[in-house]
Amino acid sequence: MKKNPRWILLTTALLVCIATTVAVRASPTTISLNPPEVEDLDLGESFTVNITVTDVTDLYSWDVYLTFDPEILNCTGFEEGPFLQQVATTTIWGQINNTAGFTTPGAILFDPAQGFPAEGATGSGVLATVTFTVKGRGVTTLHFERSKLNTVIARNTVPITHEATDGVFRNAAPTTLNIQLIIGVVVALAIVGIAVFFYMRRRT
Repeated sequence: MKKNPRWILLTTALLVCIATTVAVRASPTTISLNPPEVEDLDLGESFTVNITVTDVTDLYSWDVYLTFDPEILNCTGFEEGPFLQQVATTTIWGQINNTAGFTTPGAILFDPAQGFPAEGATGSGVLATVTFTVKGRGVTTLHFERSKLNTVIARNTVPITHEATDGVFRNAAPTTLNIQLIIGVVVALAIVGIAVFFYMRRRT
């Protein structure tokens, strides 16, 4: 039986497309927090989380809108990580609002004198480090209300498709009970038990 070269070519092309699609889906570009969970810190203690990017190609700029519960946390600052800075000069911006509970760090690969570099940052790394101080007790999501990753093509900014993964902070509510309260409950239960005992005896 003679094989059709065109059929072989089409089949090969289809298999390559399927394999490429699977590979892309297996390693999507992501933005996330590290560590993803922070637990059991007392009031007044501070901690940091890194905003990280994974498997990105030609990243020129990024910015996020990260929300939190202002009754539980205060954001005290952020600083740019090394991922973009390894390529060229960067400009960082952003604000903190501890009344509404959000922070908006961002940065861009751009030199006012030289413009954009020839290539952006590729790979994985830390975009920024955010510092929080514990204000109250409970659980709050560190939520990416918005996240943007951009590349530059022909001097035009083009969004990079990606997935964002939230983080979480939790600290345990106080579990120690007042000893006087415990004694009071035990005494009350004892009195009720004795009263029920004598009542049942009188009925018999």
